[in-house]
Amino acid sequence: MAPTRRFFLKASVAGLAALPARASAQSSPSKVMEKYVDVDGIRTRYFEAGSGENLVLVQGGSIGSMSYTADMWDLNMEGLGQHAHVWAPDKLGCGYTDNPRSDSDYTMKAQTQHIYDFMRAVGIKKACLVGLSRGALPVARIAVDHPEMVQSLIILDSRTLAPTDQSIGNEPNPFYTRLTANRPPVPTAEYVRREPDANSYFQSHVTDEYIERLLKAALLPKSTEARNKMKRLGDQYRSDSGRMKAETHDMIKEGKLKAPTLILWAYNDPSAPLELGLQLMDIIAPAHPQTQMHILNQAAHYSCRDQVDKFNRIVTSFMKDSAKA
Repeated sequence: MAPTRRFFLKASVAGLAALPARASAQSSPSKVMEKYVDVDGIRTRYFEAGSGENLVLVQGGSIGSMSYTADMWDLNMEGLGQHAHVWAPDKLGCGYTDNPRSDSDYTMKAQTQHIYDFMRAVGIKKACLVGLSRGALPVARIAVDHPEMVQSLIILDSRTLAPTDQSIGNEPNPFYTRLTANRPPVPTAEYVRREPDANSYFQSHVTDEYIERLLKAALLPKSTEARNKMKRLGDQYRSDSGRMKAETHDMIKEGKLKAPTLILWAYNDPSAPLELGLQLMDIIAPAHPQTQMHILNQAAHYSCRDQVDKFNRIVTSFMKDSAKA
């Protein structure tokens, strides 16, 4: 395992103080640790904070994504760490985590297996799993495949898990089609900023420093390799996601979801409209009596960054209540 090193934000104290309350949930980011662990031969980066019951945060994005790394939880880590032992790994092929070892592993299934293997590698025996967007299908699948490891489940704005999903199949999601048009051959800060800007209700959290970190990861040779491979293997990835979603829905309807589940959806999400969350509620609620839905106003796809304090309170409250059940 590589040496542990401190994770910190470079923004000045004055800059942090100037941010509105909705985007200032943490005090001293130095309490959040950036680490690496070997996960079945895959060097995996993750952030860790706090102590107590385990809380695993899984970001969205596909393999080679420019805009999704575990850094997206940086405003939440310390606040959540006051109530739980928080873990936030980079998914397989994302951020600083290694790419899949073979072309056949450029799939949602492989990313799901990697998250499960990560939990085992760091010694997590039971946890509350939180998945955003394309991170929600993996955590939901782990919940039905390994119910003994999941204390509770929180789903955030996931078009990929919701029944209606134009991003899987022949018709792409028009929001992302427009957003990714004219992608430069080499990532730029302006291009990397597009997605978090468009998917946020408050852009105050999309700082130059945050974009610099995303850009640094996007410029890694392994990230370039992953994006190039996804040009060729994207249909494989989408097809696998579609099969996995259908199987997971069937397993939920069969009663294999044992964990209390919270669907936390942003009212103002442009890429995953609220209607998708309601459709997902229609699937999960009849299958598990301890299913809840919370709609967060003045928040978009990046609700964890748009409404930091409210997001943290909702997550920790549900996690604690579920542990008592």
